[in-house]
Amino acid sequence: MTRHFDYLAIGGGSGGIASINRAAMYGQKCALIEAKELGGTCVNVGCVPKKIMWHA
Repeated sequence: MTRHFDYLAIGGGSGGIASINRAAMYGQKCALIEAKELGGTCVNVGCVPKKIMWHA
């Protein structure tokens, strides 16, 4: 099965998600490739969890 997309983002971090959102707003057919969890390192195990623990 072949699929065609106008825009492809590799990585589901904040940059990848923001870029496909913008492309979709302009009418592009988008795909996102992510090996693990959406949100990337910062959201899942990096900056955000660290700041939550820091202020707990």
